[in-house]
Amino acid sequence: MSYLREVPLSEDDFEPFRLAKAEFGFIPNFFQAQTMRPDLIEAEAQLMGGILLKEGALTRKQKEYIFLVSSAANLSTYCVTVHCEMVRMLGIEGPEPEQIAVDHTATNLPVVLKALLNFAIKLNDQAAKVSRADIDALRTYGYSDEQILEAVIVVGFAKFTNFVSLGLGTVPDFDSSKIVFKREAVSS
Repeated sequence: MSYLREVPLSEDDFEPFRLAKAEFGFIPNFFQAQTMRPDLIEAEAQLMGGILLKEGALTRKQKEYIFLVSSAANLSTYCVTVHCEMVRMLGIEGPEPEQIAVDHTATNLPVVLKALLNFAIKLNDQAAKVSRADIDALRTYGYSDEQILEAVIVVGFAKFTNFVSLGLGTVPDFDSSKIVFKREAVSS
């Protein structure tokens, strides 16, 4: 399931796996790939619960869409496929999640949501170029400072999980054949 060896952990013995199974119906390969360090899985599960799963200033739909566009920008097949399925499991209505991930601008999403996703991509791809003007622009669409803060944190969490899954070679939990990224990875 990944580049590293895995230590057997089961949902019967490990609370984060039990909770993941209850929440998602499966234990994500993302966590399975890290079984050598159950303490890190516990910390990541707490972050996921607090940042992504818990309703806050942003809706779960907004958070999932931010996670999708950030993951696609980072070319993370694992995270795009799992979060496309999360959108489906949650019954979130709207365009196909793969379309949102790959090119949200070509969807019929409301302009206010597109503005939030455009900001997320800019932060993800060009963080040093984000300025007060970008924040002020989000405010013109009605976003509060708390919503903007959550958006920034979701982008950061997505980038973290994308890089962990890419670095570990985590195998997608679901079919990834629908995912075709707009840009190719840049080789060094």
